Amino acid sequence: MVEGVAIAWIRPIPGRPRGPVAVCVGAAATAAIAAFAASSAAPTANPTAPSLAAVRNCGTAAPLRRAVTYRYVVLQAWESRRGRTIKRRSPGTKVLVYKDMASTRDDARRAGQLPAGVGYGYANRHHPEWFLQDTNGRRVAWADWPHAWQMDVGSPSYQHAWAANVARDARRQGWDGVFVDGVARTMQYPWYLNGRVLAKYPGPDDYSRATTSFLQRVGPALRKQHLLVVGNVNDAGMGLWKQWVGYLSGVSKEWWTKAHAGSADGLLSGNEWWFQTRLLAAAEARKKIFIAITYGPSNDVASMEYARASFLLFANGRRSAQTFSTGCAGEPTSRFWRESVGAPLGAAASNGAIWRRRFTNGIVVVNPSPTATVSAPLGSAYVQPDGALVSSVLLAPHSGLVLRRR
Repeated sequence: MVEGVAIAWIRPIPGRPRGPVAVCVGAAATAAIAAFAASSAAPTANPTAPSLAAVRNCGTAAPLRRAVTYRYVVLQAWESRRGRTIKRRSPGTKVLVYKDMASTRDDARRAGQLPAGVGYGYANRHHPEWFLQDTNGRRVAWADWPHAWQMDVGSPSYQHAWAANVARDARRQGWDGVFVDGVARTMQYPWYLNGRVLAKYPGPDDYSRATTSFLQRVGPALRKQHLLVVGNVNDAGMGLWKQWVGYLSGVSKEWWTKAHAGSADGLLSGNEWWFQTRLLAAAEARKKIFIAITYGPSNDVASMEYARASFLLFANGRRSAQTFSTGCAGEPTSRFWRESVGAPLGAAASNGAIWRRRFTNGIVVVNPSPTATVSAPLGSAYVQPDGALVSSVLLAPHSGLVLRRR
């Protein structure tokens, strides 16, 4: 989940250590998506990489780079004025409001500016049954976020109230859509419930069914209001992923090609890498938005290149976007996470361990092998990120490059 100041979270991969989160999409999520800050300069006519996103849920969004145009921007509800400024300067950017589906926050009280769909005070007074309890009859606050209280996402009355509140606020504030955080198969991971068991959903698939019920009701209801609905999904298998994306306008995936937030730490390879690319393909096959969110330090060039190259291998059309999040400071200044090589000239293809895809202005090569260093002939001369002209490259395990035509 996307962390914020008393607000937003994006869920990490089950079993993976979680890292800091602030996302740009446009550039997500969540991890992302884009939390876009207003800038004094108008956007460029030819954006550097229109498949970028930016997400920053850190109270007040930090400024984005002025020379970059984003497809999506995710902001907190109290940033609606900034969102309207973004729309005036970049009409093509879709600005989404962050809302968590699974919790309410006891430290967020101002109506119309909540990071959730239902206010804590309202739920506490009028619908105490919406607060899920553990097997000892106690309400459940999240382990790492004690101000976030677990709500009953499977309750029809909660679903109705959540959808009605979010739709009303989105219309009033001029949002293009909603970034729905907290879309989960289960909540029993230690960093959420700290070992406590939800009395109403104790089994491994019980909460999954509740989430399905929420998305089935809320997703179409908001889309009928002409709102984009992007769900931040991180622990679903392929079957659930396909089912849930059908109810939504799109999905975001945190920890894209990288399971940890440290420098070049936890780079995914082999079957894990392949599974993530299939999630992207499954979303795009259904003509849905896909937002990839990777976390790392601002100087983590190797991770930026691997994430960007892996995204460009399989992304198509004008729906998907990718971001590299460094936390609350915003996106890195390095160009590697936003390199653009034009339009694809066909599908990605593999030859041994190496994957390639050609573009109008370059080529993308990726080696997702966990152990093998492989030489990749390019078939022509291209410019490396360091400016060198090459016709082949040597790729280390779980690495990638985006190379421009000379």
